[in-house]
Amino acid sequence: MKIVICGSMSHHFKMLKIKEKLVALGFEVLLPEVATNQQLLEIRNNSYTDTAELKIRYNFIKKHYQCIVGSDAVLIVNFEKNGIKNYIGGNAFLEMGFAHVLNKPIFLLNPIPHIKYYYHEMMAMKPVVLRNNLSRLSRKLKLRLKEK
Repeated sequence: MKIVICGSMSHHFKMLKIKEKLVALGFEVLLPEVATNQQLLEIRNNSYTDTAELKIRYNFIKKHYQCIVGSDAVLIVNFEKNGIKNYIGGNAFLEMGFAHVLNKPIFLLNPIPHIKYYYHEMMAMKPVVLRNNLSRLSRKLKLRLKEK
């Protein structure tokens, strides 16, 4: 089964560790693309800032959408960021929406954050919250795919 990981690029190295765990559980895993060494260095130094210019130049939004299209499900890796527990930013929210309209199961590593601008929309997409337990993903995904 193919899982696409989505989340804040500031958590890229955590995403890599999660990918390793999912691969060990038998999943094929796709991550958001890192386009340049400079971007990777900024992520490592905790100084990375996403910009529209980068998203346009490297076509990040459309590329990750295509990954979602070809996947079985998405996993939103939502850790604390900018003082917001279980943060889900604009890109990850958009990717949740892509998965939702494509009828792909949506999994959240941690509970839905209370972000007033789109909390209710996230709830309406009915994501499965794993509560930071990746071993639940396989069982839950099989159940969701049987429901289809």
